[in-house]
Amino acid sequence: MTRTRRFLHPGLVGLAMLLAAWPLAPRAAAQAPPSPADLTLPPGSLVEVVYDERLSVTQVRDAAASPFGRFGPPQVDNAVDVFQLRFVTTGLAGEVAVVSASLFVPVEPAAGAAPMYVFGAGTTGLADACAPSREMELPQPLGEYRAYLAPYAGRGIVTVFPDYLGFETPGRPQAYFHAASEAHVMLDAARATRALFTEAPWLGVLEDVVVMGGYSQGGHAAFAAADLRPWYAPEVSLAGLIGYGATTDVQPLFLEGPYYAPYVIASWSAIYGAEQVNAPAILAPRWLPALTNEAQSVCVDRAQQIFPFDVDAMYTPAFARALRQGTLAADFPGMHALFEENRTGLSGHGLPALVVQGGQDIIVRDPTQERFVAALCAAGSAVEYLNVREARHRDTRPAGFEAAVAWIAERAAGAPAPSTCPP
Repeated sequence: MTRTRRFLHPGLVGLAMLLAAWPLAPRAAAQAPPSPADLTLPPGSLVEVVYDERLSVTQVRDAAASPFGRFGPPQVDNAVDVFQLRFVTTGLAGEVAVVSASLFVPVEPAAGAAPMYVFGAGTTGLADACAPSREMELPQPLGEYRAYLAPYAGRGIVTVFPDYLGFETPGRPQAYFHAASEAHVMLDAARATRALFTEAPWLGVLEDVVVMGGYSQGGHAAFAAADLRPWYAPEVSLAGLIGYGATTDVQPLFLEGPYYAPYVIASWSAIYGAEQVNAPAILAPRWLPALTNEAQSVCVDRAQQIFPFDVDAMYTPAFARALRQGTLAADFPGMHALFEENRTGLSGHGLPALVVQGGQDIIVRDPTQERFVAALCAAGSAVEYLNVREARHRDTRPAGFEAAVAWIAERAAGAPAPSTCPP
């Protein structure tokens, strides 16, 4: 049963009073959320909190049947409260921006204090309608993230699931595979969740332990957060990282999953400018009109039907050749510079990581993932690499669930991180 309570944030004054009224308050009258232009709040500030519903153990487990498939059903130990948040993050030019997130809170978890897990979505699309937080409005949820993530809270882990920057910005697409904005959103989601628990202590005890993870693009975002945390949010006590089919380097994605390239080119053209990206030199002529049409309007399920999964069909001959031969730095220096700027995870952050890979993954292939793992090990991280041989790209989430839950619990307990890195 859905029980909605809406609390709008009037410049943060009175937020504690509004939240304190939540358990007994009648449904609040609808009010328009504040515009980002009207806000002068620091990153991580809460703007809006909506209490959505309580899911029973049975509801969490039953809903998980679809996203978990043959890798389920997951063990669920406690009920889950679901919230919708809006919080402040940093825009592309340093301005105030507001993004949405779903929050899954354990109800009376057996362990008492709960660690926090910030999870980034895989590719859903660039348009507002494709935002992960709006998946329930679509005929078929793109990633079934609500049903997938509630079981983490059902195992005692406070789990927050933010949208990326751009989904609530009129006239601008999602900042897709843009490392800085992804890092800001992930870190500010952790700040906002911490602020909510501070103002509403009856939600439970939140441990000072944060793990960040994500699927595909979300893995890129999680590792970006580790790279930027020392400068952007040093107070966030980041204890480790989890990637499920993580795409931490966009250049190999152009070769292994070319039907995502129009999304990248459309988004990066909006961020960096058309001259640096130079789309006509990259995409075959027939796909150029799609940059202002399909790439900015259709969600990923439809995009995978429109765009080719073939390097020669997607790109110009010169770009396809440079991509295969590894000569982008010489032949396409502008695009090569953007690929390098938006690689994530290898800053030497030293955080432990669990990397879940699917042996049947054709989007992020084993050699690509294993090169990243080797580089992460060399950069000083303890990395546990788990290759599930029968798993495809989308299977990495359910296939890695139990390993991830155990790994998060170990970080919360302060146990040494396991490593499959060579000695």
